[in-house]
Amino acid sequence: MRKLEIKDRNFKYDIIIGKNIFETLSNDITNYDKVLILTNKTIAKLYDNIINKFMDNSKIYFFEIEDGEKYKTLSTATEIIDYMIKLNFSRKSLIISIGGGVICDIGGFVASIYMRGIDFIQVPTSLLAQVDASIGGKVAVNHEKGKNLLGFFNNPKKVLIDITFLKTLPKEEFKSGMCEVIKHSLLLKNPDYFNFLKRYFVEISNLNEDKIVEMIYESCKIKKEFVENDFCESNGKRVCLNLGHTYAHALENLYNYTGIPHGIAVAKGVIFELNLSHNLGYISKNQLNQVKELFELYNIDSTPVYIENNLLIEKMRKDKKNSEEKINFVIKKEGELKSLAIEQALIIQTNSQFKQRYLKAVIDIGSNSCRLYIAEVEKKDNILRTIRPLHKELAVSRLAKNINITGELSKESMNITYEVMKKFKQKAISMGVTEIVAFATSATREAKNGTTFVQKIKDELNIDILIISGEMEAKLSFNANNIQNFGKIATLDVGGGSTEITFGDATEISYVKSFPIGVVKLKEMFFENETYTDETLASAQNYLRGFFEELTRFSKESFKIIGVAGTVTTNVSVAKQLPNFIEKEIHNFILTKEILEKNLKLYLSKEIEERKKIVGLEENRADLIISGTLILLIMLEKLEKHEITVSTIDNLDGAMVLNI
Repeated sequence: MRKLEIKDRNFKYDIIIGKNIFETLSNDITNYDKVLILTNKTIAKLYDNIINKFMDNSKIYFFEIEDGEKYKTLSTATEIIDYMIKLNFSRKSLIISIGGGVICDIGGFVASIYMRGIDFIQVPTSLLAQVDASIGGKVAVNHEKGKNLLGFFNNPKKVLIDITFLKTLPKEEFKSGMCEVIKHSLLLKNPDYFNFLKRYFVEISNLNEDKIVEMIYESCKIKKEFVENDFCESNGKRVCLNLGHTYAHALENLYNYTGIPHGIAVAKGVIFELNLSHNLGYISKNQLNQVKELFELYNIDSTPVYIENNLLIEKMRKDKKNSEEKINFVIKKEGELKSLAIEQALIIQTNSQFKQRYLKAVIDIGSNSCRLYIAEVEKKDNILRTIRPLHKELAVSRLAKNINITGELSKESMNITYEVMKKFKQKAISMGVTEIVAFATSATREAKNGTTFVQKIKDELNIDILIISGEMEAKLSFNANNIQNFGKIATLDVGGGSTEITFGDATEISYVKSFPIGVVKLKEMFFENETYTDETLASAQNYLRGFFEELTRFSKESFKIIGVAGTVTTNVSVAKQLPNFIEKEIHNFILTKEILEKNLKLYLSKEIEERKKIVGLEENRADLIISGTLILLIMLEKLEKHEITVSTIDNLDGAMVLNI
């Protein structure tokens, strides 16, 4: 166990670092009338035994918030305060924050304002919080205009760092913490800590207890020095801790505080600001590369993202560390870090160095719905690859409504789709997207007025739409999934106006077919008025058997069926009774014939209004899910297969890496 004391003439508190030291907190609560344990739902589930054992005390109360940066708001703080008021918490009460940076920040913030201030203890569970958010006395919540805009300088009574919590930390979150650790190693002229991180990266990555305790101790010691010398950032010394943060906070704001861990954003900011230093002539290319190589050693993506210049400058101006029109960065000069106001021209020049890494949006205009996918991508040797998925959104537009009858897209459906496209473009632009690719499938392709609709979108929204064939749509889904699988696969995509299937392996696509039947068409042909009788169901099934007859040629072959898009993912949500779409619960789920038959029976047992209430079934899919499930079952029948491996990777992912 290691111990640090942080103090100046106005405050003093201990940082305790060790293994299995959580229970020592029982010694710290004796002098308080009530104790609030503040955590999030993820931590509560992971450590319920440890926390509940500690909570076996009548004066201890428990409050969980949702997990994520987007919940670090004044609204969440108000909910916590309302709870404390209801339970008569007093000025002699205590808050113990158990969690990552969000919990430590918001717990300290509430403690600072409740009854003009009560005591709080930080128990950081993430590496990032252990070396950063829990120490130094900064507590805050976010505002929609910027990160940490509302807050205080207020010290905890104690910080207890139990490295046991790191065992369950996801790899991405551990890397996020390592970004802050690496940043700390850059704050000193002495390279010993930087070299320590290089020398012991294997042990650190494998959570060797001795090396982890030593690393956290050294990082906390570095931060202690800056905090003690400049607690309120009044003399400019503590500002060096903000290395990378001007860029990082702008990026997090663009990503809506959900698309990127704080530490990864800081890593990108560090490289951005070191590039500024290099462009000013203050550091060499070799010095810059050494830092990039250390990030790479820990498998950390530190490459900044090119953002449209005006938007990037606008977001940076809103950072709380800037005043008036100046953009302040922490710059390395003559071996030391200093805060300098940088001219916009140099910021723009540096931003332009990263044009190979940018944000791209893909819009799929389907027969039933439109989907938006935004990701960070990189182009290298004219090959695109997705680096970080950021945002997905779906809106029902029913573009194919009544197309079987009229042969045209209805005015109503086109107007709805137009408004969806307008909304999607606004979202993309607000996030800093510099490339938008849109493609339309069967409804637009088959309608007499499809090209007219596409031209309207181009003229009024300045979005080019590529009308792709069913075969092209199928290949996009296949190529996106083929990267994830080995051996022979068949990708299956049941859409609104068509159904695509593609066979192949890593070397080639051997068969691709777009069948002109989908959930919307089948519904309009056989179940227009929700008439699910034995007769209409039998007619629809026989029709589908004839449609998919040629698939029997593959019935004796060995391959894995990969199902993509809404019909398969919805059936998983219903089977698992998921109230919301949870990608990790759906991706790679094995959807068997028995599950599909059970779901179909459930759908058919309810009238449309009751069907909309089925857990896992979105209301806007309730009228089409029966048609989609029938298509899946008949295709399995013809292929003589028993199961579908569900994938959340589909034609959107394929289009994301397509050079158009």
